Amino acid sequence: MYHYESQLNNPKTNYFIIDSSSSPSHNDVDFKYYSYQNKSNKQLHSGDLIIYRRSGSASEWGNEFYLYGAAELGKVVREDPENGSSLIAIKNPYLFSHHLMKQNLRTFDWKFRIFKGKWSNFFNMNGITQISKEDFIGLLDRQKDMTPSESNLSSEEESIAIKCYQAERMEAYFINDEVKATPTYDAVNKFFSDKVKFNYHYKSALVANNDESELIATRIIPWNVNKNIRLDARNGICLSKMFSKAFTEGYFTFSDQGHIVLSTVVSDDSETNKLLNKYKNRKIYMNKEYSPNKKYLQYHREHIFRR
Repeated sequence: MYHYESQLNNPKTNYFIIDSSSSPSHNDVDFKYYSYQNKSNKQLHSGDLIIYRRSGSASEWGNEFYLYGAAELGKVVREDPENGSSLIAIKNPYLFSHHLMKQNLRTFDWKFRIFKGKWSNFFNMNGITQISKEDFIGLLDRQKDMTPSESNLSSEEESIAIKCYQAERMEAYFINDEVKATPTYDAVNKFFSDKVKFNYHYKSALVANNDESELIATRIIPWNVNKNIRLDARNGICLSKMFSKAFTEGYFTFSDQGHIVLSTVVSDDSETNKLLNKYKNRKIYMNKEYSPNKKYLQYHREHIFRR
């Protein structure tokens, strides 16, 4: 859970949505450092609270912006007098349980500015948009409301979730069962679950199901099998609950091309068998960047698929 009580109770705290590309060329590292032009942007101060936004131009989601985390601004750690930029440290980072996309914000009651139905020019072009305290709290509540079944994490677990996010961006997928005596499973699941669902646009890979409460980020290779791939979102497929259970139990698998392959062993559940037969010719969309790793699919076919 996020912990910003002291900042929220401080009348001097300001609130912002900031654009971050998490790009080395901009010296931005999500949830660690933020670089900005101090000559033109004088409003940022230590102790202020921010919401992270990925702009459409930097988005992985078809040029659509999204909000994905919150944090407190720390102290300036470096200034460059030549180009007028400052590098500020980030404190108390918090990874959203659910990316907030345009579709999740259309009914949001903004206070800092009237939303007239179009997003163009709604956020400032300089990447720093001051919002109200009500907006900041409302956005935190909105992302939490999107995942009502998710349990609250401790501050130690939230910190692990942030490290998972940062490690995955560096293609480092290993994590142990514990970090400094704190179990990692729930923290990893927070990151992994939303990352996989985000990759599949919060839709099932197999059926036209927009009911997010029915979706599960399903691991291809189980958690306990390989610690080296626990953070790899390409070890996940977004499936509806019944498909997820059948896939995990080996009643169907996928070819390298994404086609469903049904087991000759039928489930004890007649509804599961009926569902699988209905979609036996279905193929998941194999996105070049986010589709399942073929080595993981091979493992599933050889070790989990029932023959």
